[in-house]
Amino acid sequence: MPSPVFVLGAPRSGTTLLRVMLAGHPQLFSPPEMVIAPFATMAERRKKLDERFWEKGGLRRTLMELHGVDVDAAKALEAEWESLTVPEVYQRLIEALGERILVDKCPHLSADPSAMARLARWFPDARWVWILRHPGSVTRSIENMPMAEVILQGYAPDARSIWYYANSNIQGFLETIPAERKVTVHYEDLVASPESAAAALQRVSNVVGVRYDPAMAQPYEGDRMREGPPGARAVGDPNLAGRGKVQPELATAWLEGFDPASVSPETHGLARSLGYDLSTLPPPPITAVSEAMRGFFTRVVALEQTLNVPDDQDALEGRRFLARMVAQSLDMFVEENDAERPAFHHAESPTRKMFADNPDADYFRAPIRFAAAAAEPEYRVSGQIAPGTVYVGMLLYGKGGRVAGRLADRHFVRPDGTFEVRIRRSDPGDGSAWLKADGDETAVFVRQYYTDRSTQTPVTLHIERLGPDPTAALTVPSLARGFQLAQRNLDSVMQRTAEARKMAQAAALNRFIPIGGEALFPTPDNTYLVMWYRIGADQHLYIRGEAPKARYWSFALYNTWMESLEYRHHRVHRNHSQIQQVDGRYEICIAGRDPGHPNWIDTTGHLAGYVLLRCLLPESEIPMPQVEIRYDRE
Repeated sequence: MPSPVFVLGAPRSGTTLLRVMLAGHPQLFSPPEMVIAPFATMAERRKKLDERFWEKGGLRRTLMELHGVDVDAAKALEAEWESLTVPEVYQRLIEALGERILVDKCPHLSADPSAMARLARWFPDARWVWILRHPGSVTRSIENMPMAEVILQGYAPDARSIWYYANSNIQGFLETIPAERKVTVHYEDLVASPESAAAALQRVSNVVGVRYDPAMAQPYEGDRMREGPPGARAVGDPNLAGRGKVQPELATAWLEGFDPASVSPETHGLARSLGYDLSTLPPPPITAVSEAMRGFFTRVVALEQTLNVPDDQDALEGRRFLARMVAQSLDMFVEENDAERPAFHHAESPTRKMFADNPDADYFRAPIRFAAAAAEPEYRVSGQIAPGTVYVGMLLYGKGGRVAGRLADRHFVRPDGTFEVRIRRSDPGDGSAWLKADGDETAVFVRQYYTDRSTQTPVTLHIERLGPDPTAALTVPSLARGFQLAQRNLDSVMQRTAEARKMAQAAALNRFIPIGGEALFPTPDNTYLVMWYRIGADQHLYIRGEAPKARYWSFALYNTWMESLEYRHHRVHRNHSQIQQVDGRYEICIAGRDPGHPNWIDTTGHLAGYVLLRCLLPESEIPMPQVEIRYDRE
């Protein structure tokens, strides 16, 4: 009786395809993985397969084919064999085959050199077929397997090591086998063309000792045990049964996503010796994302080195500010930047503050794009504003923070509080509210002001893109671009913040000056007066003036990074509805502790920072406030 033929290979190397090809030869019996070769006894096998239950079906499918029985009979026969040794099982299989040769493919052997050596002792005349596949294809195929971490336990530490460990083990074992009883084939040859497949299978036939049969190169003709009923599913590549024909593109399909730098130098060396030069592969497209991420975080480290300001509290808050802006930049340009499926999100919050945020305001942002659109898009913003709302404004930002089209609530809100605003390049011509897009717009912002959040209702908002159906939500270029834009935004925020501080400290020390704020993403309907205050620990700063005539006005304190101070726990700002006035005049007291003043604003321990007076839709010129610094004993 002829000795078996054993097919060796790393997982996902094409062992199933080769097995099915060999099954087409009338003198060969090439069943699915029986998973008996790695064990010495069937009891040992049963214990292992109780854990890896999905691998039980191969032997049952073999018995069904060999003896012409159903699943239940195959299971019963398998149970009878549980007391046998594995060589005894092989003997029974070989006897049942008569003159046919048993082909046993078992990728598990690649993880166990001792099992291969044991088989060689059991079958000194066995023939060995080693199938190789490109390391990149094997790695990527494994990485994309469902439950790969479970299915491939015991092979190697991770998917990027399996090819090296498996083929090193096989190579070391085959060095002990005479040349006439072993042959190596490459998966790529089996799928590249009928001619290359025939040539590879001819060499296998020569070693196995049979005449080449052209049916071997037609793996999808006939049954060949590619599938099986429940309880006897064929073990192997689950995708093989669904293909229907040899697909040449499979030779290189996985390589596009493979990064040669992701595998070890040992893998490179072994691959080169076996005919695969990994250095010739270009980096995968996803490398662009990796490079963009490295650039982003490298920049974060560099920016941290620029935060050495004199005051310890400012230096500490600067690290927190940088961390917040890292998160804000990633949120804005990686998570919330899909202009084809736009949605409003909070651009600022109690922990995402920049450019002198208003504690009395909500800032809603949604991404939009016109310049790169294949077809002319249009956006529609709709919603409702509750009675008593202080203010809602809508505006577009172009590249670099350019303020583009804008509308105040009085221009677009209907009497019942509902609204609909269209964002487009040209006037719709029907009298509806719209914002003109010049083409470089990147976002639409909606701002809502409050005087009392506990009683006033947030605006409801919805945005939709009109036009052709959106394309894929996430691509390599879009994600890489997102990190690049996040880095650009981070740089811009940190630079503009530093420039504003230098300007304020030089020009506005303990006195108010008007500021346009165009570089700081202002609310265009506001007029701003800013002061850089500096006081001693035992000093109070008083601000007095005539109350502005405006829809809303307020004073707020900011740290050196232009973040409003912690307004969730401290009184760091006051708006016109909270400021006590006498005959249309006000007095504000800024100090580190409450002196009993009705209009006290808490510095929360900051002895220097910004004071900002913002006036919304003023009816006339803002009266300039007067400033006085006094000791708390005066």
